[in-house]
Amino acid sequence: MSKTQILIVILSAVFLLHLILEAIQVRKDRKKMTHVIYVNGTRGKSTVTRMIAAGITAGGHRVMCKTTGTLPIAIYPDGHQEEVKRRGPANIREQIRYLHIAAEEGADYLVIECMALLPEYQRVSGKNMLHCDIGVITNARLDHMDVMGDTRQEILTCLMEMLPEKGQIFTAEHDFTDMFTERAAKLGSTLTISDEHSLGDLEGAEALDFPENVALALAVCEAVGVDRKTAYSGIRRFIRDPYALSIFRGNGTVFVNALSANDVSSTQMIYDKVRNKENEELVILINNRGDRPARARDMARLVKEMQPARVWILGDNQHALETLCKKAAPGAELSCYSVAEEVPFVSETPRLIMAVGNIKNEGIRLVERAKQELELTEGVGYVQ
Repeated sequence: MSKTQILIVILSAVFLLHLILEAIQVRKDRKKMTHVIYVNGTRGKSTVTRMIAAGITAGGHRVMCKTTGTLPIAIYPDGHQEEVKRRGPANIREQIRYLHIAAEEGADYLVIECMALLPEYQRVSGKNMLHCDIGVITNARLDHMDVMGDTRQEILTCLMEMLPEKGQIFTAEHDFTDMFTERAAKLGSTLTISDEHSLGDLEGAEALDFPENVALALAVCEAVGVDRKTAYSGIRRFIRDPYALSIFRGNGTVFVNALSANDVSSTQMIYDKVRNKENEELVILINNRGDRPARARDMARLVKEMQPARVWILGDNQHALETLCKKAAPGAELSCYSVAEEVPFVSETPRLIMAVGNIKNEGIRLVERAKQELELTEGVGYVQ
């Protein structure tokens, strides 16, 4: 055997030993948790994860929470937040790190957002890394179609790979009851489909967020033994994702930060909820990322369906996106901007700007501008 072959054998043995020791540590850490709640879905994952954590915390439990929304953030049992530091691209192995941190922090619960897209990664992260016993799926909409599937059914099939065996399954998705029922039976798990119309006894619930998100979070909290009113008191105080859906007004402009709600159906739902005046000029502002060509095509489809008066483009590959949008909405006036500071926030006539696409880079700068130059809307119509 050559020296190279010997080295390969030694390195392989060391790596195998590392995996074995890691698996042993994962099981030790998991045994310290009462529940690991894994939250998945197309939209609302970060919000529902944070709501569940807040509701269970209000019940007197120590909860570790991690979301990967606009920014990856960990919320510790004492309430302080830290941005998740990464040395390279996002990797599902960081879920193991936060299981270990939760154990070290003495948490009873780990409530964690799924960050996997590919079905095999969904399965490994849920069942081998976290050993979750409660699986939550917010909804199944058309997004990440390049890796998850071309239809909502295919996307849901991918999302369900992380669901637990002999555990509990929760969802707010009502369109595919048969699929959920069949999967729950196959896994030997219980199924709860939350009811968004069940919030009548909770003051301010519908203004707090989309009702389906609130109802779903409450269902999970109640299932683990937290009183409904107590859980809701925590949910009302949940720490919002720093760049999640929000609305700003001023200078004749309504600016809707929907940069994280970047599929067509979610954006249309938001528009239907926030639109106010019939004579409001609709502007769709797209912040484009060069590494998300499928998302660019989705945004062009959004433009085609909504037919805005204007389309404004920020970010990467502007010429290609401009070509797609011209074809999608020939009557719209198109403008391209190099940086967020160039986008006009002042209008002499009523204007509604729907900012969509991606939150990264210019998107974050755009929202920071809105925070400084416009007024954040509170109460009815303020959704996140």
